[in-house]
Amino acid sequence: MKHLFADAPFNYKHKLGAINSINWARILAQTVYYFHAYFAARKQLPKDSNVELQFVVPTGNFGDILAGYYAKRMGVPMTRLSIATNANDILARFWRSGRYEKVASPEPGVAAAAPADGASDGKQATADASGVKETLSPAMDILVSSNFERLLWYLALEAQGNDTAAAGADLRAWMASVKADGRAVVPTKVLELARRDFIAERVSDEQVIISKPIDYIS
Repeated sequence: MKHLFADAPFNYKHKLGAINSINWARILAQTVYYFHAYFAARKQLPKDSNVELQFVVPTGNFGDILAGYYAKRMGVPMTRLSIATNANDILARFWRSGRYEKVASPEPGVAAAAPADGASDGKQATADASGVKETLSPAMDILVSSNFERLLWYLALEAQGNDTAAAGADLRAWMASVKADGRAVVPTKVLELARRDFIAERVSDEQVIISKPIDYIS
């Protein structure tokens, strides 16, 4: 889809439009969720309370949680947004290492995720392809999230001191690397900026269907 939109003559001729999570209008509308949730929560708290909310968002194409990022930048008081991923944990791995890669690289002391089967766009494919793993949460079965690319743009822009040309060059290089090699590594400064506003965690199918409440207190 992104290739079609990038083809200017084809786009002009056929007047393409997207109504999925790539569409900016959908993301704009989703920012309202966060304002509504904040004001609803405030009604239930003491007037002198200085509580910040934390939003935990199941994430596939990164649209809903990107809307939360925009809402935070527009002034909604909140702590770091929590990205919840399933076995397709490319985002959780990115926040841990700064590597945006379809298949996990080995890390000292960390068990590497097994190569997944399927395509990299949420559509299940053949078992010998490296990409998305089918889970109990199919709407989240995406690796290369279209809207994560949008966040990377803002991170690159801030890291480059609002130099749009430099940020654009960084983003093009990262995404070209993902396309060609299946991975890209961002500078430490970019990762630190990402960690300022987000945390990320992977939840397996087994954890999703667990019948006994998890005891967090030892």
